[in-house]
Amino acid sequence: NSKLTYETVDKLNAGIDVALWGGRVRANFDIYKNTVNNMLIYKPLEPYFGYEFRPENSGKMENVGWDAYAFFRIVNARNFKWDIEANVAQVKNQILAIENDKFITEMDDYNVVSMVGAPASSFYGYQYNGVYSTTAEAQLANLVNDKGVAYKAGDAKFEDISGAQGTPDGVINDYDKKVIGSMLPEFTGGFTNTFIYKRWSLSAFVNFVSGNEVFNYVRFKNESMIDFANQSSNVLNRWQYEGQQTDVPRALWGDQVGNSDFSSRWIEDGSYLRLKTLCLSYKIPNEFLVFKNAEFYISATNLITLSNYLGYDPEFSYSYQLIDQGVDYGQTPSPRQFLVGIKIGL
Repeated sequence: NSKLTYETVDKLNAGIDVALWGGRVRANFDIYKNTVNNMLIYKPLEPYFGYEFRPENSGKMENVGWDAYAFFRIVNARNFKWDIEANVAQVKNQILAIENDKFITEMDDYNVVSMVGAPASSFYGYQYNGVYSTTAEAQLANLVNDKGVAYKAGDAKFEDISGAQGTPDGVINDYDKKVIGSMLPEFTGGFTNTFIYKRWSLSAFVNFVSGNEVFNYVRFKNESMIDFANQSSNVLNRWQYEGQQTDVPRALWGDQVGNSDFSSRWIEDGSYLRLKTLCLSYKIPNEFLVFKNAEFYISATNLITLSNYLGYDPEFSYSYQLIDQGVDYGQTPSPRQFLVGIKIGL
């Protein structure tokens, strides 16, 4: 492909570094704007080509963000020191231009979209608004799916956003799909607190992620109710009788209505706050047995996690590729570990 070329990136950075009182206070702040031109995409091809996709240069993307870091030595006495260290960063990603203003990638059981004005590889599906409680409510909505099957009591309420003419048309199909979340976090950061008393040291590190959405693929598989596969206990709350108030649709073999279609029902807030590490140590500055020095320590990892996410662990990564980020396939969660050890110096 003689027309295929490199992506080009225009970068604009500005920052400031500050150090005061002999380094007891240190801080830096950076702001940046990166614009990607000739963005590389993988365009799907028709089956008769013999290939699934081909790489093309199409589109323009922008990343605007900032990051800040600060260190403070609150107490600097002879036998006692107290240090606080923190960092926080924010980045906003946006597609500025792309072929046909929208590029949809179909994955297993879900879609992602890169469209003008939205973050790259955003989740793309229906807006889920609960369950029709009664037959009268379903009849009043008067909606059918893309196969012409009418929604009944106990079925999912999907929002009728648009149609072929640009207005709601009573049919739930591709025209009604929209951006329902992004796996890219709005804020990330961490906080370290360290106390040093003579030869003793106590350090705690807390990290956080905020503003990202997660596709809980495990819950999707465990609550779809379309076959004989094992399901979670939450399906006991499914709609079963006229007038029942619930947010879990009825069970349907094969799901010809599409209650389990990819929608905001499966998208969850992936924000979390975690006590990542806690460490207590004691140093022996003089000789220890045949060694010059030694440090005894006890540490704990992943002690406490605060999150509204219903999956095993909000901190996961299935793949290094952006298109696979934010999809929880049920990987082994981060373990809680306790270590006791000694560091020796020769």
